[in-house]
Amino acid sequence: MKKLLIAAVAAMMSATSFAGISLSGEYTGTFNDSGVYTQDLTTTLVGSSAAGAVTVTLDEAFAVDDMYVESTLAGVKIKLGDWSGTDADFSKLNASTTVGPATVGATQVSGGATTFDAGMTLAGVKVDVTNITNTARSTKASAKVAGFSVDVKHAKVGTDHQLQLGASRTILSTTDANGVSSGGWTVSVDRGQNAARDAYEDGAMGGSVSTSVAGIGSVKAKVSNSKTDVKTYGLSVTSGIFTGAWDKVGSADGALSLKAVVKF
Repeated sequence: MKKLLIAAVAAMMSATSFAGISLSGEYTGTFNDSGVYTQDLTTTLVGSSAAGAVTVTLDEAFAVDDMYVESTLAGVKIKLGDWSGTDADFSKLNASTTVGPATVGATQVSGGATTFDAGMTLAGVKVDVTNITNTARSTKASAKVAGFSVDVKHAKVGTDHQLQLGASRTILSTTDANGVSSGGWTVSVDRGQNAARDAYEDGAMGGSVSTSVAGIGSVKAKVSNSKTDVKTYGLSVTSGIFTGAWDKVGSADGALSLKAVVKF
């Protein structure tokens, strides 16, 4: 079976779209300062028809990670299958539609409970609520305020209230005749997020500054400080598919890495 999958993917590599089937994905390879090279590949196949689409995501071993079908019935978007990503696999059914200015949806986990979600934009503020009928619901609000992109996320876990804050703004940029901005410095700050900025961490604070340098690429410096006063520093340069980085966590020595990322 694996050989058949590999042959099918190889055949489609010569044309990213053929007879209603499209191919996309991302390759990541990382070379660390210990001389170790690791790599990962995620491949997504989408088979489309006038009635709907089936999506299959394969990992680097060409094993199925996600698989789900999407369609629309009487104005209601239907999604059925497993789209859990890197989380534990489980199948579910999601149905969503638009009611006035709001988008509402319900998700039924196979053999589990039903959750309800809702979202809308009001006066320039986009609000999304997940698992709205549960006291442990998650609420996220985002807006543009005085040139800043601001995000606020609240979730209740047990008796604890988790609050994440983030804000970013690009300064000293130039705008051409078509209204397209370029150059400048992007500055961001956050609170309640871990050093990777992908999960909640109580009391943590961080920030970053990035800009584009002609002939070099995108340069970014970042720093964060945990509630226990563990500081994390990072400096990276991205040019084309390559990113060279230096990272340091707490009192440990700094680590160098070279990463190649190809999206197709």
